[in-house]
Amino acid sequence: MKKVFKNILLWHFLPVIGSFIILLFSFDINDANSTQIKNNAKNIPVKRPLNLLSLEESADTIFNLVQKIGAKPVANIKRTRLKKNENLSMALKRINFENYHVSKIIKTITELNKGHKILSSLPVGMIIHYSKPSNITGGALKLNYTKTKDIFVWQDINDKYNSQVFLRPSRTEETLIKGVIKNNLYISALKSGMPENTLLEMISLLGFSIDFQREIRSGDSFEVLFTKKIDSLSDLVTETKPINYVSINLSGNKLNFFNYKDKYGLPQYYDENGKSSKRTIMKTPINGARLSSRYGNRKHPILGYTKMHRGLDFAAPSGTPVFAAGDGFIEKAGWNGSYGKYIRIRHTGTYKTAYAHLSGFHKNVRIGKRVKQGKIIGYVGSTGRSTGPHLHYEVIKNNIQVNPMKIKLPAGKNILKADINNYKNHITKILNLKIALEKSNRNNKIAINDHHNSKKLVLN
Repeated sequence: MKKVFKNILLWHFLPVIGSFIILLFSFDINDANSTQIKNNAKNIPVKRPLNLLSLEESADTIFNLVQKIGAKPVANIKRTRLKKNENLSMALKRINFENYHVSKIIKTITELNKGHKILSSLPVGMIIHYSKPSNITGGALKLNYTKTKDIFVWQDINDKYNSQVFLRPSRTEETLIKGVIKNNLYISALKSGMPENTLLEMISLLGFSIDFQREIRSGDSFEVLFTKKIDSLSDLVTETKPINYVSINLSGNKLNFFNYKDKYGLPQYYDENGKSSKRTIMKTPINGARLSSRYGNRKHPILGYTKMHRGLDFAAPSGTPVFAAGDGFIEKAGWNGSYGKYIRIRHTGTYKTAYAHLSGFHKNVRIGKRVKQGKIIGYVGSTGRSTGPHLHYEVIKNNIQVNPMKIKLPAGKNILKADINNYKNHITKILNLKIALEKSNRNNKIAINDHHNSKKLVLN
């Protein structure tokens, strides 16, 4: 009976065992086949995908670009600039390119990515390097159409026109600029070699803590540490990054501020103890101006009688930039009676600021638009009831004009106690970089002086 039972069980399991063996065999075959396919695949060349976002580096001249790209040889390279109310086609005809070549050049540029947009947005004054085609040489153009990109157009050995966008090579440099104030901060900083956008950033940053009209004296000094991007072909600065460190010495009272990014990665500025440089509203929304009239009763220069002056007047040349005194929304931008061209910004539920007698508004100023503290909103003028170019500036608290010089404004957020050690280490790195740059600058000056001395010895 037991033997019969075992035979029955064996009979039931035989199909299962057979299926398992077949399945195992099939796996071996698939493994063998897949191995063969993989081995064969190694012998098949696979074309690498093109990186369409990467651009080749440009060159300093058409001749070098021709060598780089393998174009038809060129000769007699000249240059011109794109004039006002002129497009590329008109410019090429002006410099005596034949219509056939002009149409081929325009066609190949339109075939570039966003080619039509490029042609319609070429900047006035753009430099055009060119070589006119002849029976022997090829036609070629190099257009410096942005700070970072060139367009190169050339004829190949078959006389067909081609075009390509090239990236202008660049380098970054850590830069330390020091200066002594003689006339005013604005002019002295520019003379020290500071780029204008870095200067405006410095003014915006210091504007919370300094009254530029009353606290700055001749002989005061400043220093700024920042990173600049330089075009390797022209050696011109094309971009500056946010200031890393700024210091100003006002009659022995030294203020230092350091860049430390917030949790959103945005630059914020704090002193050595981690206190924020920011206030709700800047003390003065203009630089390089003279305080010509204070808040209070005065004899009105036009009306001729004593009248309450509910703001501050800053005398400055027409066109001097005016900054937003704080973050907020533009509540009014337009003509406002005797105020002339006028802007009012709402900062909080409590504070507003107003700017009057402007000559014009910045292109980005629109009612309802948010504006950042320190950004240019307009320019000094003499519109409305005014005897000369100046800015009339008002601070409005709970809809009543108050004296801007006497209001106490809350500060921005300070460094958290839990993060203060990280901040101190960050400051140390910045100051070590500053010391290294000072040493490098001293060595460069010594090298220059030695070079001049050696030249004098040779001449004698």
